[in-house]
Amino acid sequence: MPRLLPMLLLTTCAWAGDVKDDARKFLELCQASKFEDAHANFSPKMATALPKEKLAQVWAGLEKQLGPIQSMGEPREDRVGASRRAKIRCQFRATALDALVSFDAEGKVEGFFLVPAEKAKGEAVAKPEPPYADPSKYDEEEVTVGAEGWPLSGTLTRPKGVEKAPLAILLQGSGPHDRDETIGPNAPFRDLAHGLASRGVAVLRYEKRTHAHKLRYADPKVRDAVAVQDEVIDDALAAVAKARGWKRIDPDRIVVLGHSLGGTAAPTVAKQDGRLAGVVLLAASARPAAEMVREQVDHIKKVDPERAKGLAEVDAKLDDVISRMKAGTAKDDETLLGVPLRYWKTMDALHPDRLLAESPDLPVLVLQGGRDYQVTEADFDLFRRALDGRPNATLKLYPDLNHGFQTGEGKAVPAEYEKPGFVDLRVIEDVAGWILGLSGRRE
Repeated sequence: MPRLLPMLLLTTCAWAGDVKDDARKFLELCQASKFEDAHANFSPKMATALPKEKLAQVWAGLEKQLGPIQSMGEPREDRVGASRRAKIRCQFRATALDALVSFDAEGKVEGFFLVPAEKAKGEAVAKPEPPYADPSKYDEEEVTVGAEGWPLSGTLTRPKGVEKAPLAILLQGSGPHDRDETIGPNAPFRDLAHGLASRGVAVLRYEKRTHAHKLRYADPKVRDAVAVQDEVIDDALAAVAKARGWKRIDPDRIVVLGHSLGGTAAPTVAKQDGRLAGVVLLAASARPAAEMVREQVDHIKKVDPERAKGLAEVDAKLDDVISRMKAGTAKDDETLLGVPLRYWKTMDALHPDRLLAESPDLPVLVLQGGRDYQVTEADFDLFRRALDGRPNATLKLYPDLNHGFQTGEGKAVPAEYEKPGFVDLRVIEDVAGWILGLSGRRE
């Protein structure tokens, strides 16, 4: 089922086990050249056989031959005798291989191997590239970004032959998204990255911290204290700061492009950073989140009654929660859709339309799908009023696009998210043209 609320943190996602998380962490540490940290969890026998200096040499040789890891699949766990191991599909620049990380009974790394990639049972086939992407026009490399203490693996896609390319940093919608913002068979951030880079715009996309650090968020103390500031904004600010030092990136033409919750948070990122060249808002909301859930539930009840049965409990308590939130009597530790109301309040406090109205020098592009039932034209109208008369603001409504900016007919239904497709070409071209037209950051 697709995410009900576009700005909702899905904290109920279960993590399969420590072995899978530790295997991914081992690979991420090696990717980041943190070999001492990676070596620290070796078993005594493994540490003797492969000292950290040798580990660094092995990894350097691996990257020289295959290029860096560009993406990692979901870990799969099995057992061999007393050992537990995790297999992770790694897409290197040259080819795809399965990384096998084996752990002893004490949870220490006792082996690491690369084997030919095999399709696992039930594993989805690779998502096809959108027709407007031209891989000959860009290259990709693995990077690590994120706020201090929260390393996040990402992919930097840069257009070839461009000495100082503008850069779009992508911010996902609600939930523990991967860097491609994968929803079913669709990868909208992959589409954006490859489409924009084919047209001269560099793109950074990275794992959201609630996806990259699932084990940490399994701790209720961490999970229930989360706010939009640390979940989204802090990592975005850190990514912007780091990107300003990258080669072939124009530090004066960095924009933040947010989808759904990411779009709602983008103006706050711009305000706190103070140097962005602009912001792009795709299906961003400006209304109270609980009221939007009310509209979404009512829509699903009309277009998909069977699916709506699973929302009966939410439906029954929603109006009461909305009323008490408006009155200021709702308690922070109450939950709606498994999320503490304190988090919802941090979402509602963003007021992106007001922030944009208070930032007249910030270039803004706002795009909205007319068939979007998660974020609707009511939100688009709030941005239209806030930006009325601004020569540096562009707003565009696509009547036939849904929340994922894919085409369709009639009323949008949740099942659309389960059908493969691509971000519409018009969106790619409009975003690319707008970014390439920016003259540089504001003084």
